[in-house]
Amino acid sequence: MNRRSFLVSLIAGGIGALVAPNHAASAAQGTPGDRIIRGRGREIFVSISRQRLWAYEDGEVAMTFLISSGEPKRGTRQGNFRVQSKIPEAWSSVWQLRMPYWMGIYNVGPIENGIHAMPMRKNGALVRWPVGFPASFGCVVANTADAAALYRWAALGTPVYIRR
Repeated sequence: MNRRSFLVSLIAGGIGALVAPNHAASAAQGTPGDRIIRGRGREIFVSISRQRLWAYEDGEVAMTFLISSGEPKRGTRQGNFRVQSKIPEAWSSVWQLRMPYWMGIYNVGPIENGIHAMPMRKNGALVRWPVGFPASFGCVVANTADAAALYRWAALGTPVYIRR
C-alpha cells in the first residue's frame, strides 16, 4: 500500500503524523507537490497559496504541516532550491530575532532566507505569527515542533520546491 494514499494531519499543534487512510478521498485529491517532486530521496514542497509544507521521502508524504510564508510586501521567493545551511538557532541582525531550527534555502542580497521555527526576541519571547497565513519577513515559518521535526529529517542538499 502506498503511503500517498494516507491522509496526513496535525496532532496537538505538533508534528505531522499519518492517520487512518481514506483511499477514495486522498487518491482523488493528491497533494500539490505530486507533479513536482521527483520521488527520489527526501524532498520538501511548499505551497504558498495553501500555506502548507509537505516533506516527501521516495515520493511518499512523510510529514505535512501549516506554515507562514512572507507577507505580501516581503513574499517568499518561488523556485527550486536546496537546503544550503543548517543552524540549530540562527540570529537575524536585520530583524533582531532568534530563529530556531534554521535551514537556509536561498539568498536575498547579503542575507539568507530559510525555513525555521517561530522566531524569538532577544529576551526569548516568541513572535506569534499566525501559521496558515502569510506573515513572515520572507522565510517559511512553522510551529516549533514541526520545524524541529523537519530540521532533524532534512539533510544539507535536500531539494526544496516553492510554488504559488
